Amino acid sequence: MIKFLPQALLCGAVLLSACSKRERSETDEAEWAEIQPLTNAALAVVAEGSRSIVQSEGEDYSAFIHRLAEMGTVDRAAGEIMITGENLVFDYERRFVRMDQNVKVVDDRGTLEAETLVSRFSEENRVELIEARKGVRIISEGRVATSEEASYDFPSGAIELNGAAQLSEGKNRLSGERIRFWLKGSRRMICEPNARLEITDATGLSKEGTPAGAGSTEIRSNRLVYDEENSLVEFDGNVRLRDSRGAMNCAQVRLYLKENHEIDWIEARSEVIIQSDDRKALADRATYYADEGKFVLEGDPKVKQGQNIMTGDRITFWQDTQRMVCEPNARVLLYPDEEMKAKFLKDLND
Repeated sequence: MIKFLPQALLCGAVLLSACSKRERSETDEAEWAEIQPLTNAALAVVAEGSRSIVQSEGEDYSAFIHRLAEMGTVDRAAGEIMITGENLVFDYERRFVRMDQNVKVVDDRGTLEAETLVSRFSEENRVELIEARKGVRIISEGRVATSEEASYDFPSGAIELNGAAQLSEGKNRLSGERIRFWLKGSRRMICEPNARLEITDATGLSKEGTPAGAGSTEIRSNRLVYDEENSLVEFDGNVRLRDSRGAMNCAQVRLYLKENHEIDWIEARSEVIIQSDDRKALADRATYYADEGKFVLEGDPKVKQGQNIMTGDRITFWQDTQRMVCEPNARVLLYPDEEMKAKFLKDLND
């Protein structure tokens, strides 16, 4: 999921060029010296489509008008950044640049859209913070991020989506009230509170180690943390996992990934409850090994099917073959149905 990084948000750095304090050169003086004040008697209006240009008599501004027309239809070249909007405000004293209304930033990596884009800079004219507000939408490399607000803090390398934050790739989606990324140091992502991960690409699930036929999977928790360096995803607090094969509740889930980002193994801890069809399992810890399709229950594990109950120190079962092993100290409490009970009593009498 870390690949959802909204790189287009960084495009606001181009505003830094507008923030540089320039010393007036001889060339500047010469340019300004050519500008003469206009008198009321020497004004003429040249119409250019919907645009009107005020010029002095005897002056030819056709080249300038042509340049304006070119700027209105200019296309972005590779490697360039284009920012468009309705209004631009530059305040050097308060050290910010703001663009308002239908703001759009485009670069080679994608696009950013918002109603307002603000860039704040230091006394050394270095960009410190970029903020996008109202209806933020970022599209980059097939991934889409949306939120009410987004910001990029240059010193820390932190990108933050706030207010109905959501990241999606294909049919897979992560949402929460706030999603944060760090691009510097240890790359990681935090989604909290009310983190919700939806994986609906059923074809990819079985290939990535989720039990075959699982279909759509949804995981909710108070907090989600993705640590790219250690290939680890952690769900903490009131974890709820649901798919078409069953459900699991617990306090914490750790999901370990392989180098290709497929699932290696999953560990669930604290008051684990697993429900599938008519089978229910309880344990302090449950571990799922993707390559083997194997579950291991430990910590006073119990498996209940119908009215029958199995307990032991460790219970292992395989999803595909339905094979189950309980050891050591295995104990089974059976409640036979009426047919089995009648046969058992008959065999005793015989």
